[in-house]
Amino acid sequence: MSSSPQIPGLAFVSGVSNRLIEPYRNLGSSLWSMFFATMINRFGDFVGAFLALYLTRILHYDSVRSGAVISLVFAMSMAGSFLSGRLADTLGRKRALLAAQAGSALVNLVLAFLWSQPWAPFLIAFGSLFGGGARPLISAVLTDLAPPERRKEVFGLQYWSINVGVAFGPLVAAFLFDRAIALLFAGNALCTLVSVLLIGRGVKVRAAGKAATALERDDERGALRAFLARPILLAFLALILLNSLTYSQTFFALPLSLSANFGVDGPRYLGFNISLNAILVIVLSIPLTRLMRGLPPLVCMSISGLFYVLGFGMLTFKLPLAGYAISTAIWTTGEIVGSNVFGIFVARHSPANWRASFQSFMSLGFGGGNTIGPLVAGPLIAAGGESTLWVAVAGLCALWSVGALFMARWDSSIKAES
Repeated sequence: MSSSPQIPGLAFVSGVSNRLIEPYRNLGSSLWSMFFATMINRFGDFVGAFLALYLTRILHYDSVRSGAVISLVFAMSMAGSFLSGRLADTLGRKRALLAAQAGSALVNLVLAFLWSQPWAPFLIAFGSLFGGGARPLISAVLTDLAPPERRKEVFGLQYWSINVGVAFGPLVAAFLFDRAIALLFAGNALCTLVSVLLIGRGVKVRAAGKAATALERDDERGALRAFLARPILLAFLALILLNSLTYSQTFFALPLSLSANFGVDGPRYLGFNISLNAILVIVLSIPLTRLMRGLPPLVCMSISGLFYVLGFGMLTFKLPLAGYAISTAIWTTGEIVGSNVFGIFVARHSPANWRASFQSFMSLGFGGGNTIGPLVAGPLIAAGGESTLWVAVAGLCALWSVGALFMARWDSSIKAES
C-alpha cells in the first residue's frame, strides 16, 4: 500500500516551524515556570502603560507635572533595582524575587481602593520600589538556570513571553480605563500574585550556574569593586542610559501625542499601538532572533538604533493613525533586533557570585533613562512642541547606535584575551 502523498506547502511550513522551535526544546520546567510567570505578570501590568493618561485625564495633571511624577516613579524603581541585587546575592535570588513581587502586589491591591486620592501617585511610586526590585532579579535567576551555551535562546524566549502578556493586557486596560479604574490596580495585583505562586512552586534554584568564561569566575573583591574593575560595563551603562531615555518616550510622549491628536479616542488608540508592538514581537522575535544569531550583541544593538531613528523620527510630522502604526512597526523591529543584548552581554561580563548585583547596577541605566526621559520631555514639549522632542529623540538614537558599534570592537578584543 502506498503512503499518503505529502503536501509540499504543508511540509515546507512544518519544516520551517521545526527549525524555529528546535532551539527552545528541553529547557527544563524551572525555566518554563519563569516564562509563564513573566507572561502573566506582564499581562497584568495595566497601570504602567496607562500611567501618563491616568495622571493627565483622571487627575488632570499638565505635561510638566505628570512628567515629574513619572520620573519619581522610575526613580523609585531604580532605587529598588539597586537595593535588591546585593540582598539577592546574599539571601538568595529566588527568595528576594518573590518578596519584591509580593510587595508590588500588596501596594496595587491597596491602590484599588484609594486610586482617586490626590496622593495616590506617591503610593504608585512606592509600589514601583518593589516592581523595580524584581526586574534585575529575573535576569539573574534566568542566568543561574540557563546553560551558558543556551543563553540567547533563554533570554529570547523570556522577551517573547513578556510580549505575549503585553500584547493582550493593554487591550483589557484600555477597556477598563474609562469604566473601572479600580480594576486596573486590582488586576495588576492579582496577576502579580499568580506570578509569585508559579515561581514559588515551579522554580528550583539550587546554586549559581557555572562560569562560561574566565570573566564569570567568582570575584571576592565585593560587588561594587568588581563592577568598577570592568570599564566596558561602565561604558555599556552609558549606552543603556541613552537607550532607555529614548525608549521611555513610548510610554510618556507617545501617549500624550495620541491623546492630543485623537482626543477621546486617544486611550483606545494607545491600547492598539501597545498591542501592535507586542503582537509584532510575538510574530517576528523568534525568526529575527534566528536571523541575527551569528551577530555580536553590540552589533545588533547598533542596528536596532537605526530602526529607532527612522521610527521615532517619523513622529516629527503630524501623522494619521496608520502613520503611527507604521512608526510603531519600525521601532518595534529595532526593539526586537536589540532585545537580547542586555541580558547576554551583562551575564557574560558578570562574576557568578555577583550576578544579581551586576544586573542591579546595570538597571541604574534603565532606571536613569526612564527617570530623566519624562523629566526632560515634559518641558521640551511645553517649550518647542512634540516635533522638537522627536527630533531630539532620533538624534540620541543615532548617537547610541554609533557608540554600540565602537563598543563591539572593544568587546571583541576582550573576548580574545579571556
